[in-house]
Amino acid sequence: MIRAMTVMLLFLIAAEIQAEDCEFTQQALTARPPGDGAVVVDVHLYMSDLNKINDADQSFVSDVFIRAEWLDPRLAHGGSDRCNAGEDEIWTPELQLLNRRQLERVRAPRLSVAADGRVKQMVRAYGDFTFRADLSDFPFDRQEFRFILVSGYGVNDVRIVAPEGNVGAGEQLSVANWRVQLRESLSSQHYVTSDDRHISRLDVIFEAQRLTGFYTWQLLVPLFLVVMMTWTVFWMPLEFVAPRVGLVATSMLTLIAYRFSMSSILPPIAYLTRLDQFMVASSVLVFGALAAAVAVTYFEGRGNMSTAIRLNRVSRALAPGLFLLVFIKVFLM
Repeated sequence: MIRAMTVMLLFLIAAEIQAEDCEFTQQALTARPPGDGAVVVDVHLYMSDLNKINDADQSFVSDVFIRAEWLDPRLAHGGSDRCNAGEDEIWTPELQLLNRRQLERVRAPRLSVAADGRVKQMVRAYGDFTFRADLSDFPFDRQEFRFILVSGYGVNDVRIVAPEGNVGAGEQLSVANWRVQLRESLSSQHYVTSDDRHISRLDVIFEAQRLTGFYTWQLLVPLFLVVMMTWTVFWMPLEFVAPRVGLVATSMLTLIAYRFSMSSILPPIAYLTRLDQFMVASSVLVFGALAAAVAVTYFEGRGNMSTAIRLNRVSRALAPGLFLLVFIKVFLM
């Protein structure tokens, strides 16, 4: 909490600075600063809010502050305070958010220059960002949300870093059903195929754990009841053929409706989630109950009452036992 508040305070202080416009004597300041090594760009990133997470689109909506700092000795001036400069007046590392989908700049980038030539660039951005979802454990899954910053320059010219303590997030985020916390920031390289070159990259990674209360009470508990409802057919008198078969058939149709409702929550993925596995297994068990009910009716109609009664009694214990095994296999292993 203290770290997040400190980062936020830095942003607020930077935003409140009132400075005069810079006056530079040198020319051609839009070129990269001279020197053999790469220009180190120190990034401060603060996610002030996470508004929405869309599993179906694999995107999230966030409000983020980004402050970048780098040293350009050519911009040193004799003033005691910082001065303001335009993006077209001095060199910048051309930072971009690589995983943006739709981005709205709430505030235009601000550039200020200290007396020693250290430049600060402040941007506040709001919009959609993409993420790669791994839904294998849905609805008990964890996801990674990244802000991917890249520079328009190669790795030999610019290196983006974010030391520990330079990134943070708000304590109270708008998104529901998730617990979000900062995990790490990684500096690496990004290969640009079209230009056949490597550029500097920074990944600020937040880890989000899905809160399962909604899915437990709205999906799993009703699903349990639907499957358990089919067990009652084995306790009905054998002569009640229509209610026995009709009850199991209704349960099967309910499971199919559940499956269609899930298509609007998750993207079309090629693998089964935990919930998918449970629904498929439950459908097989319900179909098995239907087959057992029909078989009991068949033997009873043929006059083989002993076989019908024996099959009905076995089904009373077998159906709950198989359902328990499915639950353990899907959710506890």
